[in-house]
Amino acid sequence: MSTSTSTPLPGHPGEGFPLSPKEKLKAKIDLLGQDPSKVYKPDVLVVGSGPIGAVFARKLVVDGGMKVLMIDMGEQCVPYLSPKYEFVAVLMTLTFLKGRPSVLETIGELSPLSVTVAEVSTRLPPESSWTPELNSNTIPPKPQFILNGQNPEQRPEYNLAASAATRTVGGMAAHWTCCTPRQYPDAFAGGNDKDHRERSDLFTDIQWDDLYTEAEALFDTNTETFNDSVRHRLVKKILQDTFTAEKADRDVQSMPLACKPGKSKKYIDWCCTASILGDELSDPDYEGESNYSDLFTVLPQTQLDALQIEDDGTGKGGAVKGAVIYNLETGDEYLVDAKRYVICGGTVLTAGIVAQSLFKSGLETEDKDGHIGTSYLPTLGRYLTEQTMTFCQIVLKKEYVQRVSDKPEELDEGDDHTIRDAVHQHQKDHPDDPLPFPFDDLDPNVYTPFSEKYPWHTQIHRDAFGYGEVPADVDQRLIVDLRFFGYVDPNEYNKVTFSAKRRDGFGMASPTFWFSLGQKDIDRSSRMMGDMVDVATSLGGFLPGAEPRHLAPGLALHVCGIYRAGKEVQNPEGEFDLAKTKEGSVVSKEGRVWGVSNLYLGGCGVIPTGNASNPTLTAACHAVAGADQIIKELGA
Repeated sequence: MSTSTSTPLPGHPGEGFPLSPKEKLKAKIDLLGQDPSKVYKPDVLVVGSGPIGAVFARKLVVDGGMKVLMIDMGEQCVPYLSPKYEFVAVLMTLTFLKGRPSVLETIGELSPLSVTVAEVSTRLPPESSWTPELNSNTIPPKPQFILNGQNPEQRPEYNLAASAATRTVGGMAAHWTCCTPRQYPDAFAGGNDKDHRERSDLFTDIQWDDLYTEAEALFDTNTETFNDSVRHRLVKKILQDTFTAEKADRDVQSMPLACKPGKSKKYIDWCCTASILGDELSDPDYEGESNYSDLFTVLPQTQLDALQIEDDGTGKGGAVKGAVIYNLETGDEYLVDAKRYVICGGTVLTAGIVAQSLFKSGLETEDKDGHIGTSYLPTLGRYLTEQTMTFCQIVLKKEYVQRVSDKPEELDEGDDHTIRDAVHQHQKDHPDDPLPFPFDDLDPNVYTPFSEKYPWHTQIHRDAFGYGEVPADVDQRLIVDLRFFGYVDPNEYNKVTFSAKRRDGFGMASPTFWFSLGQKDIDRSSRMMGDMVDVATSLGGFLPGAEPRHLAPGLALHVCGIYRAGKEVQNPEGEFDLAKTKEGSVVSKEGRVWGVSNLYLGGCGVIPTGNASNPTLTAACHAVAGADQIIKELGA
């Protein structure tokens, strides 16, 4: 029998030395690079197909003429009905491009980010079943059951238990309320929160205004869509009259919403990824002058495994050399060799991708607690903010409903008779209906803007949330939801860490939250609750079962700050100091990662301030700036 004289490859089972994560990633990329059919070469890879990914993609393709590959690990659930094709599976045509999703659809696409291990409460018969044994070596006893997706490292008292991510083509555009306010621009003048800023000073006032204007145009943000609603006018007038009588220095406005009227005024086109991309990119039947079909590709059910990031250790930074992606349906792996990489797959998932990529690239190691270290990007995962929330539902007072029946013209504005005519027509068509509100009357959507005196964002409306369902025997036209959102002060000890070994249900580094409220946050939330009760009782009585309450941490789905944007720090000689800059932030105002020249991050994670207003529009401003920066860098 002959004996082989070949040298075993390092890492071969049972022989040589195991490959390090860095060596494994490099070997995989080198292997994929040898097969042209396994390599994509776009100008820009965009990871994530939500609103922020759509902003990047549209600007890079339409404004920059760049070739963009967009991937999303979720599947494309909703087909696009085309006049030319019976069914065409077109990118990101979502459930509520034309109409809101149902509650079941909304709940079904969200998955928790960190789930604590449940205590065993069911007594199993020991004579016939496996039963957990008490582990006396740990106090408290080590849990015996760890179900798929549960995180044994997560302490419940520090968890954002309701924080969740969506994994579907279109991202969080499938769930958001489309509320898109601008953040409060001024620093607080006094009080306990003196000098607090909701909107950062990373851009000048003029720059912010330009960025907001462009983002609002992409989102179709407006305050007029619901103005012809009877209940919208009623709720708005009640609150205006109440604040005037109380001499409160407070404004009531129509909520700025990312939507536009549909084919009829009772039909709303809500903003989503497809509408942000525009017909040029999302409609296969588009016949305009510009054709971008060769520039934009979307791959659903495709996950980013890791970026290969190289740094020569000279302190000048590094760059992404390639990305490994794989098709979740077939298991096939591919290499993406792009000029720029944009990660905007949801705040926590984006931070996790970066952490996992640094670990697999050998730029981070496992720390003493089993987490991926933060020596390369010290601020990654820190300064986590999430909004506090209070909620209730009210039934409109009888006197207000009767007033609309008797004098609907009081809700009309100027010489317009829209409300009067709508009520009278409904009463004529349905004389047996005790309510004056048309059956197809649009929901109220009003708010009181964030201010120094009232430092919380309010949404006084109706919306599709599982915790706001109304009993079937209650007429929903009488119900108004109140959701108030408070800000939390940025704190470096509020953070999310990522396990070096444990994976979540989707194969990525498992996140663990370490989050608690400071005393000022608690006091502010208490004041917010009192204000919500006052506003609610001016409208009506509480719906049984929906009395005022604080909602579970994380339910706002507005985690911010964990890859926060900041300014360059100069050394005593006036030169850019990369190490010092990394100590205070992760990315530039455009979202470019400090020390990684071709990597950009998008989403709410870039927002560095404690904020109460829905942050999506502000995140889009950073994305607009980031896309412009990429276009400038690549010379388009």
